[in-house]
Amino acid sequence: MKRARIVVAGGGPVGLAFACASAGSEITVIEASPARRAMEGGFDLRVFAVSPGSRAFLRELGAWDLLDAKRIAAVKRMEVSGGGGSDLRFAAPAGGALAWIVEAGAIAAALEARASRIPGVTILRDTAATAFGASASGSWAELASGKRVEGDLLVGADGPDSPVRAAIGLAAEERPYSETAVVANFETQRDPQGLARQWFREDGVLAWLPLPGRRISIVWSAPTAIADELSALDPERLAERVRDAGGAALGDLRLDSGVARFPLRSIRVPRPVAPGVALIGDAAHAVHPLAGQGVNLGFQDARRLAEILGSRPPLERPGDFALLRRYARSRREDVGGMHQVTDGLDRLFSRPGPRAAAIRNAGLRVVDRTPWVKRFLASRAVR
Repeated sequence: MKRARIVVAGGGPVGLAFACASAGSEITVIEASPARRAMEGGFDLRVFAVSPGSRAFLRELGAWDLLDAKRIAAVKRMEVSGGGGSDLRFAAPAGGALAWIVEAGAIAAALEARASRIPGVTILRDTAATAFGASASGSWAELASGKRVEGDLLVGADGPDSPVRAAIGLAAEERPYSETAVVANFETQRDPQGLARQWFREDGVLAWLPLPGRRISIVWSAPTAIADELSALDPERLAERVRDAGGAALGDLRLDSGVARFPLRSIRVPRPVAPGVALIGDAAHAVHPLAGQGVNLGFQDARRLAEILGSRPPLERPGDFALLRRYARSRREDVGGMHQVTDGLDRLFSRPGPRAAAIRNAGLRVVDRTPWVKRFLASRAVR
């Protein structure tokens, strides 16, 4: 079978994972940003909660073992609180973990290091693409230099505002959540000991994710007005606000990073494929971060697309629509289910008032006391 020529727009973790998983093909990865520099000292503002399924995938690719184990925190337990004494608790099986908290930049660097060693993979960094085209017989990306990179398939791994999606005309259903995520890292008085915490509050959803040592990464998904208020606080006052919102569970906090913020939105792409093109990662879907599953969905996109391309019959071209539709169908349930779960939770916990609070707290108590429901929720999170 002839080696596939694949053009990947986007050199983030998902695009690079796809390149690594597609060994045996000729891959050109186009990424506009320059080469990354290794972090020294503090931790990245952006971290991923890597599921067991995604960790297994990264290990298969040879990227996981390139990570610095001292900068990874295993999540052994998780507590979710709706207030009013309603809590939901998860624990990993003995010797396992619910997830691993890893810096986004570290994962990208490990995947790039692995991809650069694979024959047939070319990574064009600091290179902008200005136009794209695709058909079953061939696809292309035009670079800012005027050069055209051609292939049998174009893969859009270029984020939620995907230029590939726009250029090809793949429709996206976008809905803003009217919320903004505020992200920061803090030193803590007490070690989080592998416990992730999440509070559904009147002023948003607050998550504390353990980092190595006495540190946490926080994501506060709040109504935009409250996010504006949080972002404007000085470091000491912000640390106090985050400490008090979490019931001082880890004692006093000290801001250990800058503060970032980004608006939250849901993006659904009903048809993430067309002849000669396929979308993966945030280009194909964006979900609320309250479940921490965005990058895990993207890694499973990369895995599945690579599997389908690698097992195609000799006479089937990589850009054939029927082939790419098999990929889209195989991801529909997983992606659609995560949209339903995250959208439903966001609607339930964003409703103000004591009656809504009573309903959601009762729901959390029922889930916590029903083992099969907890197992179902956990099974969706570990893929």
